[in-house]
Amino acid sequence: MTEKEKLPEELYGVLAELLNRKSNIAILDSIRGEYGVLNSLYDTEQGASAGELCRRLHVVPGRMADILKKLEEKELIVRTRDEEDHRVVKAHITEKGRQLSAERRTEIRYEYRGLFEILGADDTKELIRLLKIVLSYYPEQNEY
Repeated sequence: MTEKEKLPEELYGVLAELLNRKSNIAILDSIRGEYGVLNSLYDTEQGASAGELCRRLHVVPGRMADILKKLEEKELIVRTRDEEDHRVVKAHITEKGRQLSAERRTEIRYEYRGLFEILGADDTKELIRLLKIVLSYYPEQNEY
């Protein structure tokens, strides 16, 4: 078998090992769960509808409804009707939600500090660049 034939299998194996680690499964759950919603709302004043959040986070509508309900119960978001289209309900992060999101961002920086120290700034930027290329190779098939 040539190197060109071996590389796809090796890449697949490395990606599978990386993605299937317990810590990464927890990260994916976090990204697509409550923290993902708070993080999506963190930098926006206009809020976002459930549909917009589903598309951003690749979450089915039923799961998003559950997440939004829990966040609202915890007073981390509020939902209001859109002023221009009263059929649309938008989620907005509260100050309590903003504080929790900021704390989680700090935790993420701490969690990845070791990796960044090993790679250094240039290799970290290169890894991000390469991962963006990988993501563009696999366009989303299912839009929610």
